[in-house]
Amino acid sequence: MCVKPASADRMLTSFLEMEIDGEVIDQYQGDGLLVATPTGSTCYTLAAGGPIIHPGMDAIVVTPICPLSLSSRPIVLPAGSVVSIWPLADRELNTKLWMDGVLATAIWPGQRVDIRMAERPAEFILLRENYSYYQTLREKLQWAGALVRYNNNHRN
Repeated sequence: MCVKPASADRMLTSFLEMEIDGEVIDQYQGDGLLVATPTGSTCYTLAAGGPIIHPGMDAIVVTPICPLSLSSRPIVLPAGSVVSIWPLADRELNTKLWMDGVLATAIWPGQRVDIRMAERPAEFILLRENYSYYQTLREKLQWAGALVRYNNNHRN
């Protein structure tokens, strides 16, 4: 999930307040907020400076997108948390909620978005017989482990 301003003709700064389980955490100024599960942590969240979360963890990550404060940092939350995001500022600011595969929805000051993990996890089909999460990370992120070939007999 991504909450950020949308404008075709100018760059806008979003003003968002975030609550976790009903407690105000911070007010963010910047390009928006990302909320992801471990599966989504290796996409836009990673590009915005968020952590990679192993898919075996039940967690939610909230990552500010280009925040205007050095203290606005990503936070990893337990799976049962409810993340509420409130757009602040005036009604002229076109804030939208973006979700994978769904058209964006406008949200206005006075409205909020509540985000929580689904009760059932998504099920995926593994197309490789010897699937390795870490091998996938090495290949897709082009980590040195995928590029450097050496004899690792020292591990025996």
